[in-house]
Amino acid sequence: MGEMNKTELKKFEDNMLELKNKLERFHLDINSENPMQIILKGNLYIEYALRERLKEHLENPEILECDKLTFDQLARLVFSLGLLPVDIFKTVTEVNHIRNLYSHDLKYNFNEEEYRKLEITFSSDFKNMYLLFLSKNKYPINTLIKLQTAIFTIWQLITNRYNMLESSKIYK
Repeated sequence: MGEMNKTELKKFEDNMLELKNKLERFHLDINSENPMQIILKGNLYIEYALRERLKEHLENPEILECDKLTFDQLARLVFSLGLLPVDIFKTVTEVNHIRNLYSHDLKYNFNEEEYRKLEITFSSDFKNMYLLFLSKNKYPINTLIKLQTAIFTIWQLITNRYNMLESSKIYK
């Protein structure tokens, strides 16, 4: 790994500050006692991150009209292009499935059984990262905390894991 010059170091510091600000906004937005709010806000964050990931890799994203893609189309495109590790595809689509349940059934209630359906989609790598984040939690672990942590882990992987891989290529 080569040394960074002042410009590269400044860019790295700016990226870290931007990441810190994104993390704070994310936590404020999904910190709720209401599972519907966690799912809806979390799904919005995931969708936005997927859309941004796709746009970053298209020469002319306006031709594809990325903003008009449904969540399902977007996820399938991003993962089929290999822009993200395929091991989180099922988890991402399950969160969207839960969001759809809220959208189409006013009486839908997310509970421990529903959480277990989400947890079944976790790959071993995802589960390890999720458990690491969960272990840092200061509050008693309940279904809402587990849901928030799962959504955070997905979002973190989409927004940061890939960025870290790209950054490491620059400094080799």
